[in-house]
Amino acid sequence: MARKNNTSTLPEQEFNFIVSDVRIPRMVPLQTLADESGIPYKALWLMCKQNKIVYIKSGNKYLVNVDKFVEFLNTGERE
Repeated sequence: MARKNNTSTLPEQEFNFIVSDVRIPRMVPLQTLADESGIPYKALWLMCKQNKIVYIKSGNKYLVNVDKFVEFLNTGERE
């Protein structure tokens, strides 16, 4: 017996409009951020562990949002 697919889809034109408005953040590993910023890897790792900077963990890698990191450097610690 065949199943009916009940998923609703957006018209292609509307889908392209939605996707084009999304800005995907630049996420980089800690070592790359350490190389680019001059801040030691261990200091960046501690910032992640203390939730001072915006990051996600993928497996055993920490990926830091570069835009939020720059904002952190410009404004200081979050409350």
